[in-house]
Amino acid sequence: MSDNTLDNYEEGDFDIGQLSPDDWTITVEHRNRNRMKINFKLSREETTAFTNFKNQTKPDQISEENFIKSIFFLGLSTLETNLAAKISEELAKNDEDVQIPEEESVETPVEEQVD
Repeated sequence: MSDNTLDNYEEGDFDIGQLSPDDWTITVEHRNRNRMKINFKLSREETTAFTNFKNQTKPDQISEENFIKSIFFLGLSTLETNLAAKISEELAKNDEDVQIPEEESVETPVEEQVD
């Protein structure tokens, strides 16, 4: 797989319906001044689906470019929220496995001082 795919996702991690990310063509260009250009090449069916979605949901006062940016960053935000929730779940599971019950805790003896 290339650097532009989700290498470590497992089936069921993302609910993306009938989409097939392995078939997508995405190019990423890192530019000067900390800028990046991302291109998504859509199939005919994906283009039709996106156009229909855009025509039904994009407010007139927002440009197509800003609409696409909004969708992209909303998706990133949602992914970040989902990942944070999964990390919290895993940490909670690990905390349960690692916790020592109070009656089994070990106390460190304090040395007596001799005058």
